[in-house]
Amino acid sequence: MRQFSLNDGSVVVVIGSGAGGGTVADVLSNNGVDVVCLEAGGRLDPADIVTNEAEMFGKLTWLDERQGSGIAPPPFPVWNCKTVGGTTVHWTATSVRLSEHEFHARSHYGDMAGTALADWPVTLADLEPWYSVAEDRLGVTGTHGIERLPASNNFLVFEAGAKRCGYKEINTGNLAINPAPRDGRGSCLQLGFCTSGCAVGAKWSTLYTDIPSAEQSGHFELRTESMAVKLNHDNNGRVTGASCIPRPPGRSA
Repeated sequence: MRQFSLNDGSVVVVIGSGAGGGTVADVLSNNGVDVVCLEAGGRLDPADIVTNEAEMFGKLTWLDERQGSGIAPPPFPVWNCKTVGGTTVHWTATSVRLSEHEFHARSHYGDMAGTALADWPVTLADLEPWYSVAEDRLGVTGTHGIERLPASNNFLVFEAGAKRCGYKEINTGNLAINPAPRDGRGSCLQLGFCTSGCAVGAKWSTLYTDIPSAEQSGHFELRTESMAVKLNHDNNGRVTGASCIPRPPGRSA
């Protein structure tokens, strides 16, 4: 894996290795662009992922004190992840498209007091090609000829209830989880601990896909336990670099 100088002004610095950062870093590096990715957390090996929610909570969750807004129970932090792969290690892999009417929420529902409801400046047709690219890249079930996941026991209970309510079209949904091996990742074993990481790598995450792909490009360096804390600017307001809190001396990446 490449190692770039701290003063190398030719590299692109990507902050975070999750859904956004990990994907961008992979695409750039595999197109010949030198990339350094700063990741605040450490990197989990497959053996580090266990089917124990309490144990994985401690391994994944961003527990540093932060300031924010909104309502959250005091003993339970906002579940962002501080690890290579970011929240793609924790997400449920649900990958649905917005419906046409959701792009025109204000026109469809009308004005609602106390909200900032607005129509999107784009349509479903505008985004459809990009939805298709993303679904193929992630391996979303129900798209691109990918079979849907088999029904779990929980699904069978809800399916029975839905049928009694009169629903006709019922399926296990669009999920970025392999029902069969695909793109070097294994198939779902229905372990039931998707939000604790995926021990078999069936669920799409940049931890298993984009980061290893970027590393193979020869144009990528991942710096783990390197928390970005500030973007530096010149007198013209142009970003010149990023300051980070590096990993403790002696600890490997």
